[in-house]
Amino acid sequence: MAKSYRDPLTAEFADHPSLALSEVPEMTVLRLHSLEDTASLASGLQEAGIELPAHTNAASGDDPAVLCLRPGEWLLLSENVTPAEMLGRLRSRIDSSLTALLDVSDGLGIFRLSGAAAPWVLAKLSGLDFLAGVTGGQHAARTRMADIAVVVHFNPAPGGAPRFDLVFDRSVAKYFRDLLSDAAPHAAELLDAHGAGHGAAA
Repeated sequence: MAKSYRDPLTAEFADHPSLALSEVPEMTVLRLHSLEDTASLASGLQEAGIELPAHTNAASGDDPAVLCLRPGEWLLLSENVTPAEMLGRLRSRIDSSLTALLDVSDGLGIFRLSGAAAPWVLAKLSGLDFLAGVTGGQHAARTRMADIAVVVHFNPAPGGAPRFDLVFDRSVAKYFRDLLSDAAPHAAELLDAHGAGHGAAA
């Protein structure tokens, strides 16, 4: 069961149920690097049920979700398929002389931040416009929050509420959680003052 960090966040604004933060401890994360032509690689992976987005910051699929970090590089995220199962499913579909498929699950942490105030929290920590992004459907972005390199996967929750999976180096998990917790009260105030549809300064 996911370890919840909801209480430390909501304790600072108990009357504002606009945020939830949890860890996703069993997420499979594979990193795919390839020099192969993207169309050819995508065709092979499609046979295994993987839709490979071609453009940087694009994302596709539900489980696994596939995030394009830059040309020739992707992250694959799954809560329901183990790393061994995913590797076995995909390795026969790639040219190993041109493509590397690596299990990086153990080294990366995943925090899931959701709720109407979630974009405001992230806007406090990064220069990206997360509020504008919530209308654009599923997508990804790379950014820094304080000194932490973070891959952000926006994938709306059922019903359309904002939901962000934050992928980062597991060694800084406590520090990152503290950053999110510190940003939460002001984010709730901004949501109260401006609502969910206005831009925010980071």
